[in-house]
Amino acid sequence: ALSQLFFVCSGSTMTRCSHEQSPYQLLHGAPHIFEELLGLRFRISPDAFFQVNTAGAEVLYQAVGELCQAAGDTVLLDICCGTGTIGLSLAHQVSKVIGVEVVEKAIEDAEWNAAFNGISNCEFHSGKAEAVLPQLLASWEDARPLVAVVNPSRAGLHYRVVRAIRNCRAIRRLLYISCKPEGEAMRNFLELCCPPDPRKKLAGEPFAPVMAIPFDMFPHTVHCELVLLFTR
Repeated sequence: ALSQLFFVCSGSTMTRCSHEQSPYQLLHGAPHIFEELLGLRFRISPDAFFQVNTAGAEVLYQAVGELCQAAGDTVLLDICCGTGTIGLSLAHQVSKVIGVEVVEKAIEDAEWNAAFNGISNCEFHSGKAEAVLPQLLASWEDARPLVAVVNPSRAGLHYRVVRAIRNCRAIRRLLYISCKPEGEAMRNFLELCCPPDPRKKLAGEPFAPVMAIPFDMFPHTVHCELVLLFTR
């Protein structure tokens, strides 16, 4: 049975657009769908990112939690957080989660998801990561350990995001989740790991790749989701 039907008014050629770029109108059904993941319930808006392979996502996020090596006083920085799945699924093992996401509707979902699941140690920021993150990290004075998880689109991270991560001494551990590591993500890897370069304002100590784990999130295709662990 048809549970949802939206009408999308779009003059855009983009394959994935936000509500602001291509407004949609609900014609039938509920405005959101809901999904269970790792014992939590998530509300998902039409233009919010959510892994469609839920069973695979559970394995992926559990591995991310283990690789974070987050102690109880750790602050988890969830960049490109979508509906908050990674941060909320790991909130019980850290002291605080800070999520950043460009899609405003996804942030509304993330805040709803946190409240519905009774999770109170998360805060979410709506806006482009390249605008939010440099400002957030430039004034970072929290003495707690800071671990970053990034899950960008195939376009990878904006250069200003990489620069902010590199130049924040508090980040010693970084997890990069990519569905196309051979694409623009490779540029990010080089920027994260290259020697300090004053011309590019990459003054921070370089990261080093430690581990790469593929996850078969797309069965019957040649693609996989890759999780890379960087430390310094």
